[in-house]
Amino acid sequence: MVTYRQANAGDYLEIAKLHVKSWQQNYRGDFSDHFLDTEATAEREGVWQNRLNNPMPNQFCWVAEQEGEICGFACAFLEDDAEHGTLLDNLHVLGTTKGKGIGRQLMRLVAQEVLKNDPGGKLYLWVLKNNISAMAFYERLGGFNCETVAGNDIGDKEVRKCRIVWNNLKKLI
Repeated sequence: MVTYRQANAGDYLEIAKLHVKSWQQNYRGDFSDHFLDTEATAEREGVWQNRLNNPMPNQFCWVAEQEGEICGFACAFLEDDAEHGTLLDNLHVLGTTKGKGIGRQLMRLVAQEVLKNDPGGKLYLWVLKNNISAMAFYERLGGFNCETVAGNDIGDKEVRKCRIVWNNLKKLI
């Protein structure tokens, strides 16, 4: 059985480990092997330790657990963008648990949180263009690609990333 709860400071190592594993499975070729295999762990541990120990006022994070271990997480920032609304900065599910509705439930929890704070709220995220399975998942959930840009804000190489948006979050609930 999978349970869901808000993340806490003690979760940062497990979240960082899952985050790196997800990148290694989905972004090989977009990021260098050296970054994924050598640098990403320390980088993500620092990010997650900081996020969970010093959360931004508009930040919320959910984790999915199965048998006491984190198998998925979502982290969002309310009203991050005046036009597109809340930024879903991270949504990752352990590869061995994909297809069991965990990502869909995390999206539902994020949408509920956004609507609780703003009944007309919107949601967006960035996903690498080459992550075909994630692009298809978001499309099935009603998201649409409103733009594709080049960026180098994560990883160690410039990547093409797509802004996926939801203007009606009630469909996610």
